[in-house]
Amino acid sequence: MFERTKNLGKNVTALLLLGFFSALGNGMINVFIQPYLKHIGLSPQEVGLLQLASSIALSASLIPAAFLADKFGRKKIALSSLVPILPGFLIVLYAPCFNYMLVGFVLIGIGNAIAGVTLNPLIADVTPRDKLDLVGSLSQILGLVGASIGMALSWVPQLIANSHSLLDAYRTFMLYGGIIAATSFLLLLPVRDNVKPSEKFVLGFSRETLIFTVLSAITGLGAGASIQLINYYFMTKFGVEAGELGTRMLVETLLMIPFTSLAPIISSRLGTLKAVVALQLASIPLLVATARAPSFLMAAAFFTLRTVLMNAANPLFWSLTMKTIGPEERSRYTMLNILASQIATGTGSAIGGTLMNINLDSPLYLTASIYLVQTMLLYTLLKKLDNN
Repeated sequence: MFERTKNLGKNVTALLLLGFFSALGNGMINVFIQPYLKHIGLSPQEVGLLQLASSIALSASLIPAAFLADKFGRKKIALSSLVPILPGFLIVLYAPCFNYMLVGFVLIGIGNAIAGVTLNPLIADVTPRDKLDLVGSLSQILGLVGASIGMALSWVPQLIANSHSLLDAYRTFMLYGGIIAATSFLLLLPVRDNVKPSEKFVLGFSRETLIFTVLSAITGLGAGASIQLINYYFMTKFGVEAGELGTRMLVETLLMIPFTSLAPIISSRLGTLKAVVALQLASIPLLVATARAPSFLMAAAFFTLRTVLMNAANPLFWSLTMKTIGPEERSRYTMLNILASQIATGTGSAIGGTLMNINLDSPLYLTASIYLVQTMLLYTLLKKLDNN
Protein backbone atom coordinates (compact mmCIF):
# COMPACT_ATOMS: atom_id res chain seq x y z
CA MET A 1 0.00 0.00 0.00
CA PHE A 2 2.75 2.45 0.92
CA GLU A 3 4.34 2.11 -2.52
CA ARG A 4 1.20 3.76 -3.92
CA THR A 5 1.59 6.82 -1.68
CA LYS A 6 4.13 8.39 -4.04
CA ASN A 7 3.03 11.50 -5.91
CA LEU A 8 0.02 12.22 -3.77
CA GLY A 9 0.75 15.93 -4.03
CA LYS A 10 1.36 18.63 -1.43
CA ASN A 11 -2.34 19.28 -0.78
CA VAL A 12 -3.06 15.69 0.21
CA THR A 13 0.21 15.38 2.12
CA ALA A 14 -0.50 18.53 4.14
CA LEU A 15 -3.97 17.31 5.11
CA LEU A 16 -2.68 13.87 6.06
CA LEU A 17 -0.06 15.49 8.31
CA LEU A 18 -2.74 17.73 9.80
CA GLY A 19 -4.73 14.65 10.68
CA PHE A 20 -1.68 13.02 12.28
CA PHE A 21 -0.72 15.97 14.51
CA SER A 22 -4.33 16.78 15.36
CA ALA A 23 -4.83 13.16 16.47
CA LEU A 24 -1.63 13.31 18.52
CA GLY A 25 -2.79 16.41 20.40
CA ASN A 26 -6.33 15.18 20.85
CA GLY A 27 -4.99 11.79 21.98
CA MET A 28 -3.30 13.55 24.90
CA ILE A 29 -6.48 15.48 25.74
CA ASN A 30 -8.81 12.49 25.51
CA VAL A 31 -6.78 10.46 28.00
CA PHE A 32 -6.86 13.17 30.64
CA ILE A 33 -10.22 14.89 30.19
CA GLN A 34 -12.42 12.56 32.26
CA PRO A 35 -9.83 12.05 35.05
CA TYR A 36 -9.48 15.85 35.08
CA LEU A 37 -13.25 16.34 35.38
CA LYS A 38 -13.43 13.77 38.18
CA HIS A 39 -10.53 15.38 40.09
CA ILE A 40 -12.17 18.82 40.03
CA GLY A 41 -15.18 17.20 41.71
CA LEU A 42 -17.77 16.75 38.95
CA SER A 43 -20.29 13.94 39.31
CA PRO A 44 -20.99 11.47 36.47
CA GLN A 45 -24.30 13.24 35.89
CA GLU A 46 -22.49 16.59 35.46
CA VAL A 47 -19.97 14.99 33.09
CA GLY A 48 -22.85 13.61 31.05
CA LEU A 49 -24.50 17.05 30.94
CA LEU A 50 -21.27 18.63 29.68
CA GLN A 51 -21.16 16.04 26.88
CA LEU A 52 -24.81 16.80 26.10
CA ALA A 53 -24.17 20.57 25.98
CA SER A 54 -21.26 20.09 23.59
CA SER A 55 -23.33 17.77 21.40
CA ILE A 56 -26.26 20.20 21.25
CA ALA A 57 -23.94 23.08 20.34
CA LEU A 58 -22.26 20.97 17.69
CA SER A 59 -25.57 19.85 16.25
CA ALA A 60 -27.03 23.38 16.14
CA SER A 61 -23.92 24.65 14.34
CA LEU A 62 -23.73 22.04 11.58
CA ILE A 63 -26.14 23.56 9.06
CA PRO A 64 -24.71 27.11 9.37
CA ALA A 65 -21.19 25.67 9.12
CA ALA A 66 -22.06 23.70 5.98
CA PHE A 67 -23.70 26.79 4.45
CA LEU A 68 -20.62 28.94 5.15
CA ALA A 69 -18.29 26.24 3.78
CA ASP A 70 -20.25 26.09 0.53
CA LYS A 71 -20.38 29.88 0.26
CA PHE A 72 -16.83 30.86 1.22
CA GLY A 73 -14.77 27.69 0.69
CA ARG A 74 -13.93 24.79 2.98
CA LYS A 75 -10.36 25.83 3.73
CA LYS A 76 -11.28 29.28 5.08
CA ILE A 77 -14.10 27.96 7.22
CA ALA A 78 -11.95 25.07 8.52
CA LEU A 79 -9.38 27.60 9.77
CA SER A 80 -12.16 29.59 11.47
CA SER A 81 -13.00 26.57 13.65
CA LEU A 82 -10.16 27.65 15.96
CA VAL A 83 -12.03 30.87 16.85
CA PRO A 84 -14.50 29.14 19.21
CA ILE A 85 -12.32 26.12 20.08
CA LEU A 86 -9.36 28.00 21.59
CA PRO A 87 -11.27 30.11 24.16
CA GLY A 88 -13.56 27.17 24.94
CA PHE A 89 -10.57 24.93 25.66
CA LEU A 90 -8.93 27.55 27.90
CA ILE A 91 -12.19 27.96 29.86
CA VAL A 92 -12.32 24.20 30.46
CA LEU A 93 -8.72 24.21 31.69
CA TYR A 94 -8.68 27.33 33.83
CA ALA A 95 -12.28 27.99 34.96
CA PRO A 96 -13.16 24.73 36.79
CA CYS A 97 -16.68 25.80 37.72
CA PHE A 98 -19.53 23.76 36.23
CA ASN A 99 -21.39 26.77 34.77
CA TYR A 100 -18.26 28.18 33.12
CA MET A 101 -17.33 24.74 31.85
CA LEU A 102 -20.74 24.48 30.17
CA VAL A 103 -19.77 27.57 28.17
CA GLY A 104 -16.40 26.04 27.33
CA PHE A 105 -17.92 22.77 26.13
CA VAL A 106 -20.47 24.69 24.03
CA LEU A 107 -17.70 26.68 22.30
CA ILE A 108 -15.72 23.50 21.65
CA GLY A 109 -18.85 21.89 20.19
CA ILE A 110 -19.31 24.81 17.78
CA GLY A 111 -15.68 24.57 16.63
CA ASN A 112 -15.91 20.81 16.18
CA ALA A 113 -19.00 21.29 13.99
CA ILE A 114 -17.09 23.65 11.73
CA ALA A 115 -14.12 21.28 11.46
CA GLY A 116 -16.37 18.26 10.95
CA VAL A 117 -18.15 19.56 7.85
CA THR A 118 -15.02 21.00 6.23
CA LEU A 119 -11.92 18.83 6.74
CA ASN A 120 -13.22 15.47 5.44
CA PRO A 121 -14.85 16.99 2.32
CA LEU A 122 -11.70 19.08 1.76
CA ILE A 123 -9.42 16.05 1.67
CA ALA A 124 -11.82 14.40 -0.79
CA ASP A 125 -11.80 17.56 -2.93
CA VAL A 126 -8.01 17.56 -3.33
CA THR A 127 -7.59 13.78 -3.76
CA PRO A 128 -7.72 12.17 -7.24
CA ARG A 129 -10.73 9.88 -7.52
CA ASP A 130 -8.59 6.78 -8.15
CA LYS A 131 -6.69 7.39 -4.87
CA LEU A 132 -9.64 8.04 -2.54
CA ASP A 133 -9.53 4.54 -1.02
CA LEU A 134 -5.78 4.81 -0.45
CA VAL A 135 -5.95 8.27 1.11
CA GLY A 136 -8.91 7.27 3.28
CA SER A 137 -6.98 4.30 4.67
CA LEU A 138 -3.82 6.36 5.16
CA SER A 139 -5.79 9.07 6.96
CA GLN A 140 -7.23 6.58 9.44
CA ILE A 141 -3.90 4.82 10.02
CA LEU A 142 -2.00 8.09 10.54
CA GLY A 143 -4.72 9.25 12.92
CA LEU A 144 -4.38 6.07 14.94
CA VAL A 145 -0.58 6.38 15.06
CA GLY A 146 -0.82 10.01 16.18
CA ALA A 147 -3.37 9.17 18.85
CA SER A 148 -1.16 6.28 20.03
CA ILE A 149 1.77 8.62 20.61
CA GLY A 150 -0.47 10.98 22.58
CA MET A 151 -1.83 8.16 24.70
CA ALA A 152 1.68 6.79 25.32
CA LEU A 153 2.36 9.92 27.38
CA SER A 154 -0.46 9.18 29.81
CA TRP A 155 1.81 7.86 32.58
CA VAL A 156 3.95 11.01 32.67
CA PRO A 157 1.64 13.10 34.91
CA GLN A 158 1.54 10.36 37.55
CA LEU A 159 5.34 10.05 37.44
CA ILE A 160 5.88 13.78 37.99
CA ALA A 161 3.06 14.20 40.52
CA ASN A 162 5.59 14.08 43.39
CA SER A 163 6.54 17.68 42.65
CA HIS A 164 3.18 18.81 41.23
CA SER A 165 -0.40 17.93 42.10
CA LEU A 166 -1.99 15.32 39.87
CA LEU A 167 -4.69 17.78 38.84
CA ASP A 168 -2.10 20.37 37.76
CA ALA A 169 -0.20 17.69 35.84
CA TYR A 170 -3.36 16.65 34.00
CA ARG A 171 -4.11 20.27 33.16
CA THR A 172 -0.57 20.89 31.89
CA PHE A 173 -0.53 17.88 29.58
CA MET A 174 -3.98 18.73 28.23
CA LEU A 175 -2.64 22.22 27.44
CA TYR A 176 0.30 20.70 25.53
CA GLY A 177 -2.12 18.51 23.60
CA GLY A 178 -4.26 21.53 22.74
CA ILE A 179 -1.23 23.47 21.49
CA ILE A 180 -0.21 20.58 19.21
CA ALA A 181 -3.74 20.15 17.84
CA ALA A 182 -4.24 23.88 17.23
CA THR A 183 -0.81 24.34 15.62
CA SER A 184 -1.55 21.50 13.17
CA PHE A 185 -4.11 23.76 11.47
CA LEU A 186 -1.22 25.81 10.09
CA LEU A 187 -0.81 22.95 7.61
CA LEU A 188 -4.02 24.17 5.96
CA LEU A 189 -2.30 27.34 4.77
CA PRO A 190 -0.51 25.84 1.71
CA VAL A 191 -3.57 23.75 0.70
CA ARG A 192 -5.38 24.90 -2.44
CA ASP A 193 -9.14 24.43 -2.23
CA ASN A 194 -10.02 23.21 -5.73
CA VAL A 195 -13.80 23.39 -5.35
CA LYS A 196 -15.35 26.72 -6.29
CA PRO A 197 -17.65 28.14 -3.58
CA SER A 198 -21.34 28.02 -4.45
CA GLU A 199 -24.09 30.56 -3.87
CA LYS A 200 -26.66 27.77 -3.49
CA PHE A 201 -27.23 25.47 -0.55
CA VAL A 202 -29.63 22.60 -1.18
CA LEU A 203 -31.13 20.97 1.91
CA GLY A 204 -32.71 17.73 0.72
CA PHE A 205 -32.05 14.09 1.49
CA SER A 206 -32.65 10.77 -0.25
CA ARG A 207 -34.21 7.70 1.36
CA GLU A 208 -30.80 6.03 1.57
CA THR A 209 -29.29 8.99 3.38
CA LEU A 210 -32.12 8.95 5.91
CA ILE A 211 -31.70 5.20 6.52
CA PHE A 212 -27.97 5.49 7.11
CA THR A 213 -28.51 8.50 9.36
CA VAL A 214 -31.05 6.69 11.54
CA LEU A 215 -28.67 3.75 11.92
CA SER A 216 -25.82 6.08 12.91
CA ALA A 217 -28.07 7.82 15.43
CA ILE A 218 -28.97 4.53 17.10
CA THR A 219 -25.26 3.67 17.30
CA GLY A 220 -24.58 7.12 18.78
CA LEU A 221 -27.26 6.65 21.44
CA GLY A 222 -25.65 3.38 22.51
CA ALA A 223 -22.14 4.86 22.47
CA GLY A 224 -23.21 7.83 24.55
CA ALA A 225 -24.85 5.65 27.19
CA SER A 226 -21.56 4.04 28.27
CA ILE A 227 -18.69 4.26 25.78
CA GLN A 228 -18.33 8.04 26.19
CA LEU A 229 -18.18 7.60 29.99
CA ILE A 230 -16.00 4.50 30.11
CA ASN A 231 -12.94 6.15 31.70
CA TYR A 232 -15.11 7.57 34.48
CA TYR A 233 -16.63 4.09 34.88
CA PHE A 234 -13.22 2.41 35.18
CA MET A 235 -11.98 5.02 37.66
CA THR A 236 -15.06 4.66 39.85
CA LYS A 237 -15.24 0.86 39.80
CA PHE A 238 -11.55 -0.05 39.93
CA GLY A 239 -9.79 3.07 41.31
CA VAL A 240 -7.46 3.48 38.33
CA GLU A 241 -6.00 6.76 37.09
CA ALA A 242 -4.91 8.26 33.75
CA GLY A 243 -1.81 6.06 33.47
CA GLU A 244 -3.78 2.81 33.45
CA LEU A 245 -6.52 4.34 31.30
CA GLY A 246 -4.05 5.69 28.77
CA THR A 247 -2.23 2.37 28.57
CA ARG A 248 -5.51 0.61 27.77
CA MET A 249 -6.36 3.23 25.16
CA LEU A 250 -2.89 2.92 23.64
CA VAL A 251 -3.18 -0.87 23.32
CA GLU A 252 -6.64 -0.42 21.84
CA THR A 253 -5.40 2.09 19.26
CA LEU A 254 -2.39 -0.02 18.28
CA LEU A 255 -4.63 -3.06 17.78
CA MET A 256 -6.96 -1.03 15.57
CA ILE A 257 -4.24 -0.53 12.96
CA PRO A 258 -3.86 -4.23 11.92
CA PHE A 259 -7.58 -4.90 12.41
CA THR A 260 -8.43 -1.97 10.14
CA SER A 261 -6.04 -3.36 7.55
CA LEU A 262 -7.74 -6.78 7.77
CA ALA A 263 -11.27 -5.40 7.36
CA PRO A 264 -11.17 -5.37 3.52
CA ILE A 265 -10.13 -9.05 3.55
CA ILE A 266 -13.13 -9.95 5.72
CA SER A 267 -15.34 -7.92 3.40
CA SER A 268 -14.01 -9.67 0.29
CA ARG A 269 -15.10 -13.02 1.74
CA LEU A 270 -18.41 -12.12 3.36
CA GLY A 271 -19.49 -9.02 1.47
CA THR A 272 -19.47 -5.53 2.94
CA LEU A 273 -22.79 -5.68 4.78
CA LYS A 274 -22.30 -9.16 6.25
CA ALA A 275 -18.79 -8.22 7.37
CA VAL A 276 -20.13 -5.17 9.25
CA VAL A 277 -22.89 -7.25 10.85
CA ALA A 278 -20.47 -10.03 11.85
CA LEU A 279 -17.99 -7.65 13.47
CA GLN A 280 -20.71 -5.77 15.36
CA LEU A 281 -22.39 -8.95 16.60
CA ALA A 282 -19.05 -10.30 17.83
CA SER A 283 -18.48 -7.14 19.86
CA ILE A 284 -21.79 -7.09 21.78
CA PRO A 285 -21.14 -9.99 24.24
CA LEU A 286 -17.85 -8.33 25.14
CA LEU A 287 -19.74 -5.32 26.53
CA VAL A 288 -21.66 -7.60 28.88
CA ALA A 289 -18.39 -9.31 29.85
CA THR A 290 -16.88 -5.88 30.65
CA ALA A 291 -19.66 -5.14 33.12
CA ARG A 292 -19.28 -8.53 34.81
CA ALA A 293 -15.47 -8.58 34.96
CA PRO A 294 -14.05 -8.72 38.52
CA SER A 295 -10.87 -6.77 37.82
CA PHE A 296 -9.70 -3.80 35.75
CA LEU A 297 -7.34 -5.99 33.72
CA MET A 298 -10.15 -8.31 32.62
CA ALA A 299 -12.63 -5.50 32.06
CA ALA A 300 -10.06 -3.54 30.05
CA ALA A 301 -9.25 -6.61 27.91
CA PHE A 302 -12.93 -7.28 27.11
CA PHE A 303 -13.68 -3.62 26.40
CA THR A 304 -10.57 -3.17 24.25
CA LEU A 305 -11.40 -6.16 22.06
CA ARG A 306 -14.99 -4.89 21.74
CA THR A 307 -13.80 -1.48 20.57
CA VAL A 308 -11.32 -2.95 18.09
CA LEU A 309 -14.05 -5.08 16.49
CA MET A 310 -16.52 -2.19 16.29
CA ASN A 311 -13.94 0.16 14.81
CA ALA A 312 -12.82 -2.43 12.25
CA ALA A 313 -16.39 -2.27 10.96
CA ASN A 314 -16.36 1.54 10.60
CA PRO A 315 -14.47 1.87 7.28
CA LEU A 316 -16.65 -0.89 5.82
CA PHE A 317 -19.79 0.95 6.90
CA TRP A 318 -18.37 4.15 5.40
CA SER A 319 -17.61 2.29 2.16
CA LEU A 320 -21.18 1.00 2.05
CA THR A 321 -22.55 4.52 2.43
CA MET A 322 -20.29 5.92 -0.28
CA LYS A 323 -21.31 3.16 -2.70
CA THR A 324 -24.96 3.91 -2.07
CA ILE A 325 -25.10 7.71 -1.79
CA GLY A 326 -24.34 9.80 -4.87
CA PRO A 327 -21.39 12.26 -4.92
CA GLU A 328 -23.75 15.26 -5.06
CA GLU A 329 -25.27 14.29 -1.70
CA ARG A 330 -22.24 13.13 0.26
CA SER A 331 -21.57 16.47 1.96
CA ARG A 332 -25.20 16.77 3.01
CA TYR A 333 -25.13 13.18 4.24
CA THR A 334 -22.01 13.97 6.30
CA MET A 335 -23.69 16.98 7.86
CA LEU A 336 -26.94 15.13 8.64
CA ASN A 337 -25.06 12.08 9.91
CA ILE A 338 -22.96 14.15 12.33
CA LEU A 339 -26.05 16.07 13.43
CA ALA A 340 -28.10 12.98 14.24
CA SER A 341 -25.18 11.10 15.74
CA GLN A 342 -24.18 13.97 18.05
CA ILE A 343 -27.70 14.56 19.31
CA ALA A 344 -28.08 10.85 19.98
CA THR A 345 -24.64 10.55 21.61
CA GLY A 346 -25.23 13.55 23.84
CA THR A 347 -28.63 12.24 24.85
CA GLY A 348 -27.10 8.84 25.55
CA SER A 349 -24.40 10.44 27.71
CA ALA A 350 -27.00 12.23 29.83
CA ILE A 351 -28.98 9.00 30.22
CA GLY A 352 -25.84 6.97 30.93
CA GLY A 353 -24.58 9.44 33.53
CA THR A 354 -27.92 9.35 35.34
CA LEU A 355 -28.07 5.55 35.25
CA MET A 356 -24.48 5.32 36.51
CA ASN A 357 -25.53 7.17 39.66
CA ILE A 358 -28.16 4.46 40.25
CA ASN A 359 -26.25 1.35 39.16
CA LEU A 360 -22.68 1.56 37.91
CA ASP A 361 -22.90 -1.31 35.40
CA SER A 362 -26.35 -0.59 33.96
CA PRO A 363 -25.17 1.76 31.13
CA LEU A 364 -23.07 -1.07 29.63
CA TYR A 365 -26.09 -3.39 29.52
CA LEU A 366 -28.16 -0.63 27.91
CA THR A 367 -25.50 -0.09 25.23
CA ALA A 368 -25.36 -3.82 24.45
CA SER A 369 -29.14 -3.87 23.96
CA ILE A 370 -29.11 -0.80 21.72
CA TYR A 371 -26.28 -2.17 19.57
CA LEU A 372 -28.16 -5.45 19.11
CA VAL A 373 -31.23 -3.57 17.86
CA GLN A 374 -29.09 -1.44 15.54
CA THR A 375 -27.35 -4.47 14.04
CA MET A 376 -30.64 -6.22 13.36
CA LEU A 377 -32.02 -3.09 11.67
CA LEU A 378 -28.78 -2.65 9.72
CA TYR A 379 -29.05 -6.08 8.13
CA THR A 380 -32.81 -5.89 7.57
CA LEU A 381 -32.79 -2.46 5.90
CA LEU A 382 -29.59 -2.70 3.91
CA LYS A 383 -29.32 -6.31 2.75
CA LYS A 384 -30.57 -5.34 -0.71
CA LEU A 385 -27.94 -2.59 -1.02
CA ASP A 386 -24.88 -4.81 -0.59
CA ASN A 387 -23.59 -5.57 -4.05
CA ASN A 388 -20.48 -7.50 -3.03
